[in-house]
Amino acid sequence: IFSHAGFQDAADGASHQALSYFSMTHSIPNVETYCLSCSTEAEQLLSQVIDKFAKDRQEGRVPKTSIFFLGRENFPRYVKEEKETYELGKATIAFDSSGDFDISTTIAASGPMLFQALEAAENLKEQKHGAIVVNPSTINKCDVESFRSALAKTNGRLLTVEDHQKVGGMGAQLTHSLALNKVKFDLVGSLGVDRKFGQSAYTANQLYAKHGLDSEAIVKACTTN
Repeated sequence: IFSHAGFQDAADGASHQALSYFSMTHSIPNVETYCLSCSTEAEQLLSQVIDKFAKDRQEGRVPKTSIFFLGRENFPRYVKEEKETYELGKATIAFDSSGDFDISTTIAASGPMLFQALEAAENLKEQKHGAIVVNPSTINKCDVESFRSALAKTNGRLLTVEDHQKVGGMGAQLTHSLALNKVKFDLVGSLGVDRKFGQSAYTANQLYAKHGLDSEAIVKACTTN
């Protein structure tokens, strides 16, 4: 379990910021990577991983290794309500206003970025633009059917958001998986760190704004593409 993912240790600068954490781990054989948004998600998924690990051992199977990443500055108790439920390997629909507007975008965001996406989704209403915010949770094992369903409601429009290098990140993994599974999508944007190192700041939110990852940047990407 790793904290301080992405820009989540802003004050300590580049030496404490992990901007390549997905790309360095999710290609390792028999490893599953997760990006956690809140302590409720952490508690439920960790419990499920431990139970699955024990069951695999008992039944003579070699268990997979699970790596969890989470934030430090932005890691609340829950996303929207206390009674949220999370299922291992299953993406979560955190917001859906696609039925209220003529044009909508599926926004994929996990961990601390999920909250920027949720704020953007609320702001998009003012521009008569809908959104489905999907928390993929498992980064290197795409829940294809959940995304297939969401994209069908948004005419294939997809935006990915992550506090990670664009190279080898969640967006790259997700779009590759969708393409391999013949899911049609129109990538309207892929927000991530564009080959830059980290730096010191008072808060991670300041770095999100600088690198075009905050809610304002998400709204702009959805409405101008």
